[in-house]
Amino acid sequence: MSESETESAFVADVAPPVAEEDKTFDAVEKMGKGAAKIKRGKKKGGDTTSSASTAKAAATLAPEETFYEGPPAITETIAPTISILTVVGIVPAAAAWARQAWVRYNITNRRIRVTSGIQGKDMAEIVYPDVVELRTVKRLFGDGDMVFFLRDGAKFEMRNVPNFEETIEFILGNVDKDVKDTYRSQGDVGAN
Repeated sequence: MSESETESAFVADVAPPVAEEDKTFDAVEKMGKGAAKIKRGKKKGGDTTSSASTAKAAATLAPEETFYEGPPAITETIAPTISILTVVGIVPAAAAWARQAWVRYNITNRRIRVTSGIQGKDMAEIVYPDVVELRTVKRLFGDGDMVFFLRDGAKFEMRNVPNFEETIEFILGNVDKDVKDTYRSQGDVGAN
């Protein structure tokens, strides 16, 4: 080997091991607002980390807690099933049992999701900040119906919600304070 030649060796860059939750946090952080700027390494205002964004990310990353997941209340099938004794009662009974088989409610601390249809192909979902008004009707046997009025003018209905009193308290704990106060002042539609 001559003096002008030097020996070289390939050394691969090996990153230090990263905890699994750090990987998840980094992946989620890259999906948020300004993700393109973070990827390019540019951010207006200098520092790439701030205590406000860290606090917001921590609040956003709190796990979603499921309050209820399952079908509508079984009590909706009692009267239609008894009405099978008449020929006319077969259709309402079939409809009530089909709802039991195909409709699923998922109520969490972030959203309400209703999955329906054969194999759950139809899905409707709302998040609590979109709710501007809530109306309810209590039924027999402790279940009830709910109608959510949304910011865009749409309505979201849930029929035969089981454990109605507990469910409405859980939902009122998650909606905006204005919606909660309005509901408390007006009360249940069926009570008026």
